[in-house]
Amino acid sequence: MRIKTTLLLLLLLAVVAPIQTAFAAPRADVQDDQVTFDFPNTATFSATIKSDSNITSITLEYGNEQQTCGEVIAKAFPQFDPSTTVQAEWTWDMRQSGSLPPGSKIWWRWHYQDESGAEFVSEEKSTIWLDDVHNWQTISSDDLRVHWYENDEAFAQTMLDAGTEGLRRNKDQAGLTIDVPVDIYVYPNYDDMRDAILYEPSWTGGMAFSDHNIVIMGVSASDSTWDKNTVIHELTHVLVGHFTFSCIGTVPTWLNEGLAMFSEGDLDSHMQNQLDEAIKNDTLLTVRSLNGGFSELPDKANLSYSQSHSIVNFLIDTYGQDKMTEMLTALRDAKPIDDALVEVYGFDTDGLEDEWRQAIGAAPRAVSALPTAQPTPTFIPTYVPVSGAPLAVTPTPYVIPTSSFNDTNGSDPVTSGPPIALTIILVCVCGVMLLLILVIILGVVLRSQNQKAGKNG
Repeated sequence: MRIKTTLLLLLLLAVVAPIQTAFAAPRADVQDDQVTFDFPNTATFSATIKSDSNITSITLEYGNEQQTCGEVIAKAFPQFDPSTTVQAEWTWDMRQSGSLPPGSKIWWRWHYQDESGAEFVSEEKSTIWLDDVHNWQTISSDDLRVHWYENDEAFAQTMLDAGTEGLRRNKDQAGLTIDVPVDIYVYPNYDDMRDAILYEPSWTGGMAFSDHNIVIMGVSASDSTWDKNTVIHELTHVLVGHFTFSCIGTVPTWLNEGLAMFSEGDLDSHMQNQLDEAIKNDTLLTVRSLNGGFSELPDKANLSYSQSHSIVNFLIDTYGQDKMTEMLTALRDAKPIDDALVEVYGFDTDGLEDEWRQAIGAAPRAVSALPTAQPTPTFIPTYVPVSGAPLAVTPTPYVIPTSSFNDTNGSDPVTSGPPIALTIILVCVCGVMLLLILVIILGVVLRSQNQKAGKNG
């Protein structure tokens, strides 16, 4: 009985197989499939798509490779006239969606359907988002790839060596390592770097995109130490971002910037003198105020960096590298900074400030009955030109932006009232509403008088 059943199944398969082959959809026919850049503004995808019957629906699926909490597939729907041969084209405008960092990997594929109901998906293609104007060259090691133009190979090797040293320091000092190569794009000057990405601050000297494993930077052309430190600084941001990546957790700015500053080495004399003066005059910023964005006021911004360096230096020197790694792990597990500090060191943010102040010989922390106000984050030191993707920014040498507020005394900025145009609009709207109310009241009064006159008549 079992043999007969087997033979019957084989017979059915022999009959069905030709039928399935006969109704199999034809292979996708996509030709001249390409993307054209108007860097850094747009990427235009185009292709010639063919089918045996009229094509009725075309969807471009596209995206870029980056560290993310889930797969993200963007879809676009190019306009076309149904036909068996269609020229499809669609433009990704970075000026509207937000800019990608140079060196990002873009992928795309075409999904289409014809009037018979058959669906097709083209082969996925990819390319690197980068200008084709400059003669880019690359030098690499196992963990780093340095891309550059105009300068010579000796310069590129210096940048690569700086990155290698940065990896060593981060591994020894904070237990930070990488499992994929990091791309470092070095521009010969700051103007070229700023032209390569949209919506960056004018003072930017370097940027780290940890979710893309990319660093971009300009070269000072006058301070080679600054250039090497920029590589180390931004590379640290990439390592911290990777190690602590979480969809719900955050890393306080003092820790992120402090690790980046600490990886560079000792503070320069100017920043150290400013920190010493703040200790002497009891004008240190509270550690809690450094959890968010730093002030955009020059003196406060510099002091924020100096203090962050000092705090991280205190934690690593006093408690060791393993404890720092444990705290970064706790933050990666989405624990708030106070909980992470208590778990690893036995004190919260206020306790950290007390311990740190005592270690550096500063006055005790002022205790207030009111909770510490959290500052509104500004664009120092973080800025987001890529929608939703945090990144770290290094200012150009010795350039700190002036305040957008008229505050010459260094006091906390006070926001102004609403814009004049908005005020005028609101006044006009109120005037119209008042006029309508008066008209209605007048109408009611006149109607009442007419009714009385009719009755008296």
